[in-house]
Amino acid sequence: MNKKVTFIAPYDDLMAYGIRILSSSLRKEGFSTEIIFTPHILKQMDTHSISLLSDAIKEMTHDSFFVGISFFSCHFNAVKALTEAIRNKIRAPIMWGGKHISARPEDAAGFADIVCIGEAEIAIKNLLNAMAKNDNYYDLNGFWFFKDGNFKKNRLAPIIEDLDSLPYPDYSLEGHYLWDGKTMHKMTGELLQAHLKIAEKTVYQTLSSRGCPYSCTYCSTFKALYSDSGYLRFRTAENVIGELKEMKFRFPRMQAITFCDDNFFALKEDQLEKYAALYRNEIGLPFRCLAHAHDVNKKKLEILVNAGMNELQIGIQTGSEKTRKLYKRGPSTDKVLDAVGLIHQFKGRLMPFYDFIIDNPFEEEEDLIETLHMIQKFPRPYHLNVFSLIFLPGTELQKKAQEKGLIIDSTRQFESRKKSYINFLFYLYCRTIPRRIMWILVSKPMLKTMKHKYIVNFLYFMSDSIKRLLKRKADTWAIE
Repeated sequence: MNKKVTFIAPYDDLMAYGIRILSSSLRKEGFSTEIIFTPHILKQMDTHSISLLSDAIKEMTHDSFFVGISFFSCHFNAVKALTEAIRNKIRAPIMWGGKHISARPEDAAGFADIVCIGEAEIAIKNLLNAMAKNDNYYDLNGFWFFKDGNFKKNRLAPIIEDLDSLPYPDYSLEGHYLWDGKTMHKMTGELLQAHLKIAEKTVYQTLSSRGCPYSCTYCSTFKALYSDSGYLRFRTAENVIGELKEMKFRFPRMQAITFCDDNFFALKEDQLEKYAALYRNEIGLPFRCLAHAHDVNKKKLEILVNAGMNELQIGIQTGSEKTRKLYKRGPSTDKVLDAVGLIHQFKGRLMPFYDFIIDNPFEEEEDLIETLHMIQKFPRPYHLNVFSLIFLPGTELQKKAQEKGLIIDSTRQFESRKKSYINFLFYLYCRTIPRRIMWILVSKPMLKTMKHKYIVNFLYFMSDSIKRLLKRKADTWAIE
């Protein structure tokens, strides 16, 4: 009987880029794989839903080498519940992997049999070769093994230095399944395409690199694990365009591409020119990418806009110098405004999306006002993405919060969302508001008057009511 590997992807979209790369890498080595996508698991964590899913997994994994679950910190409780549910139903060992468990492998104690730490391609290939031969695998690098109540802790496996040596992600549909909360469906092209839609467009997401040149204190990456290994690596333009050509053929209704790299602008101008030439000739679809304001210049913008970039997401996060130091993230306000001004020169061809973080317990009101004052200087049009600060396990900022007594349970991500007039202004600034009104809203008399909790509650009530009203109208128009 040919055995296989079963992966479970709990992410809320079906990109699961790491698992798809791992699946195609193992298939290239002659192993069989299957992937179970569970995009709704965070909304279906009740005992009945988890039991139904575990029963379905039991029927599918009787011939699996192991069942591997890769997850983020937000999935920890759901994965823990699912692991407990399947433990007594299957014979295969259970492996956990991903960013959370790589930062805190001890969290797997009592749940997973194996923890894969860091990048998995080399480590899991070695593990499967040993399992297939019934060899002892407890000394293999890249893993912690839970045995007899203790972990056997091994060193990291090496990273793959040549990313071009990896096959393209596995979008074959073969051995792919979708759990909808009640039923396990064999993946079809229609199902997959429906889940690739972003804002009603079919969007393919890819990665052209691994790693980031920056080390922000709130960000969870594998970078700290490989501090001596040159973790930032890039694929060649030819390799990335080859992947996009294959996926464009596989998904003929594809409408856009998103490069999900932490900082696509980390590439040099000559590298971007090569990308642009190939992309224009071979792909020709609008695309979006992410950048750091420090790496934005007019030449790079010209190269990428002329190649089809129509959306650019910039992580600015704060306009406060104090908070920048806390995040260990630049650049200065002047440099941010310079970058925003350069981007505005491409108005009509390029839409910017600027990211900001609120709900930071280390910030004072003055820090947030400083950020709002900076945003007021941004020329329109633009979109704001406003996020609550999340203390992710293993990050420098999470450790600082734990030392200050802000976090009790260090096994999970932690955030402190709150309603305040200042926070309301951030969401209000996402709308098109005249600049003069913006200045009035953040003036000292308004800040003093509007911070009263009854006024704040009323503002949020009105905002929520308007959102519900607009949603009902949109639903009515959709029915008509």
